[in-house]
Amino acid sequence: MNGRESVHNAQLDYQRQAYERHFPKRTAVVRSQLAHPLFSSFNDRVAGLILDAAGGAGAGAGPGGTVRVFEPGCGEGFIATALERVAAQRGVNLSYTGADLSAAGIELAGSAVEGGLRVGDAAEVAASLPAGSQHVVVAKNLLHHLPDPTSFLREVRRILAPGGTVIAFEPRLGCPQFMLFNVLEFRRERHYFEGQRRNAAAFRNAGYRVLSCNLFSWLPYELLFVIRLDWFRRLFSTGDERTIARWTKLDDRLTKAVPWLACYAVWVGAPEPEA
Repeated sequence: MNGRESVHNAQLDYQRQAYERHFPKRTAVVRSQLAHPLFSSFNDRVAGLILDAAGGAGAGAGPGGTVRVFEPGCGEGFIATALERVAAQRGVNLSYTGADLSAAGIELAGSAVEGGLRVGDAAEVAASLPAGSQHVVVAKNLLHHLPDPTSFLREVRRILAPGGTVIAFEPRLGCPQFMLFNVLEFRRERHYFEGQRRNAAAFRNAGYRVLSCNLFSWLPYELLFVIRLDWFRRLFSTGDERTIARWTKLDDRLTKAVPWLACYAVWVGAPEPEA
């Protein structure tokens, strides 16, 4: 084993152990988080972007079409459940596969997600999927975890169907909530501080063209609703659709007005045509 492989394996082992400790602590609150209307609205917006990214794939994302989605790093299944909900609203058939390094995370996801779930490293699970089998691959909060995102994206390229895309949601350095988390968890997030140039290089070196890179969300939805303390969920417990729409509109306006504090950069990439 060379030095690079040793570092890679050490990082995976650390992450696996960290998340095996993390997810069991969340068992009691995941259901309430999944059911929270305002947090669900945030996840539904993420799911909408994912299904929009699948629009160029062969089956399409219109009513009656089937969209095959692979989400490595699916965790407790927040995005998967939103994808199932939004796909049903759009009349789209969803074929979902999720994977996570943590068996505990997959166990949590299995209580709410209908699609296929697998335990394993992102690149290894991708390597086990058939070539050309996925319309869109979702990498949310994933690339900065990977010691070699280029290798992962190359493997993903193999499994994408014609017209398929990768959509990556990556936390931004300027976002206070992520900066706080990552200062406290520097070892786990060691690549986070290398910034967006690392992601751009990974897409380029893996043979993709970046179709778009947009900012997404300003309000700290995930900081407020994902933590185990439930007083945020009680405080922002409204299920009124008009109120939720106003929060969403405010979130979009703040993202445009104060972009340096936006939470995510959302990358959509497609494989360059073969020479």
